[in-house]
Amino acid sequence: MVAGGGAAILCALLLDERDLLRVGILAVALPIVALLLTVALPAPIRAAHRVSPQRLQPGALGTVELSVSNDGSLRTRPMIVTDPATEGLTAGARCLIPPLRRGATAVVRYPLAATRRGRFVISSVTIRVTDPFGLSATQRVVSSEAEVLVLPTVIPLASMPSALGSRSAAAGVEVAGTTGGEPDVRVRPYSAGDDIRTVHWRASARRGDLVVRMREPVSHGGACVLLDHRGRAHRGWGRDSSLEMAVTLAASVSVYLLAKDYQISLVGHGGGVIAAGNDVADDVLVGLAELEPDDSGRMDVAFPPTAGLAIAILGALDARDAHRLVASRPRGCRGVAVVIEAADWDRRDGESAATAAAVLRAGGWRAVVAHRGDDLAAVWHAASTRADLRTAEVS
Repeated sequence: MVAGGGAAILCALLLDERDLLRVGILAVALPIVALLLTVALPAPIRAAHRVSPQRLQPGALGTVELSVSNDGSLRTRPMIVTDPATEGLTAGARCLIPPLRRGATAVVRYPLAATRRGRFVISSVTIRVTDPFGLSATQRVVSSEAEVLVLPTVIPLASMPSALGSRSAAAGVEVAGTTGGEPDVRVRPYSAGDDIRTVHWRASARRGDLVVRMREPVSHGGACVLLDHRGRAHRGWGRDSSLEMAVTLAASVSVYLLAKDYQISLVGHGGGVIAAGNDVADDVLVGLAELEPDDSGRMDVAFPPTAGLAIAILGALDARDAHRLVASRPRGCRGVAVVIEAADWDRRDGESAATAAAVLRAGGWRAVVAHRGDDLAAVWHAASTRADLRTAEVS
């Protein structure tokens, strides 16, 4: 239009045509006005995301609320707003927002569906504005971020492996020693405001006054949950993979033990602590939500010498790693292992899960093999009660 307007102006001057001169001036002025409306005088736009809920599990649905506000003093032009897709969480959104007066806000809602665990960031939005004549358009990115944490799936469990000897795995439960005598528990006098659930009724009956359990363990062994998340030990990708099966089982076992008042320590195959304590269910889920496959291929874990219960959630395991795991179990500690048959996802050269489970059983562990598609509650029941896995699935 500028070129055509310039040519019209030149011809109007040569031919002394005033009407043609007006047309040429208009043709040159329109693009300039369009640039002023879209580029030179952009309206200050603010965007904000709000996600509900901010924590969810794979397969759950939520909502993203995108607010676009006019912080300027002039009315905005219609805007095309694009919220980019977030892989594994949302397909994004694209919509047309009508003109906004000063201080006005438009709200766009669209669904999100979590398909896998992890920490996701819904990033900035792109806003495209055009002038009334359709001659000029500008596109800019408005900063706005929101985090969504997709926690691992937790399934309900219903059986508990017993600890060996007189060592207790629970952190705050009175347990009598095998030789009798006073229970291995630390108590203190009841104070106003104490949770009634912490009252130790048996000790209160003996003393004739209310006492409550202290949160600190005395000589209780606690439970150590080992999660093998080596990259080479697992097969498959995404939600349908052996690693996700292992993470789901580790999360479920840890939350179940915490609900039973266990002092737990959740560790990786290299000995790194993911979460530890007596009231750390949130730490467990957050730590597992962000867990990624580890390129390290070494199984190097040392169970605490005071552990009363050792639980191992394992992927593909060779005989050497199985023997190392057997040697790491402290004396007097009950060992329970679930070996996931990674070959069900991708059959490669290597020892089967049944071979590794046999080595663990020979070393005093309770060990079962979990296959793709197995009911994890039945797998845990079989591991913790020495039941046959097929029988547990049928029942």
